[in-house]
Amino acid sequence: MKSLIKIFAVLVFLSGTVMAQTNQKETKVLEALENFKTAIIENDSDAASNVMADDVLILEGSGMETKKEYLSHHFHSDGKFLSAMYREILTQKISIEGNTAWVSTVSSMKGTYSEREIDLTSLELAVLKKEGSDWKITAIHWSSR
Repeated sequence: MKSLIKIFAVLVFLSGTVMAQTNQKETKVLEALENFKTAIIENDSDAASNVMADDVLILEGSGMETKKEYLSHHFHSDGKFLSAMYREILTQKISIEGNTAWVSTVSSMKGTYSEREIDLTSLELAVLKKEGSDWKITAIHWSSR
């Protein structure tokens, strides 16, 4: 009986360790996405560039941009828009397999932009890969309804 209790205690400990590692990975992935959004709002193209993989693809509306195209074009207008919005995450799902993670997020965004009242639902799908100890965005798709 004592052996069974010891085995159970070890299994509980190991499952807690695995869950802690998973939660730590999820935290790091979400930190990378938050750092990206902060860089956009603060108009910090260097910080945004550091969170994106060199071969990142940004899909927004009907367009697709490379890292260089995004940072020289939509990045600045996205920052103005996001800084004018109150954003509330409604749902978020994080999946991680090995060195790849994908995060799907549904957010409510409200605010005033270009003298217009905005109230929309934003959809985001981000794919990240682990490079060394950092998670980098390899693809991100935004749409709204």
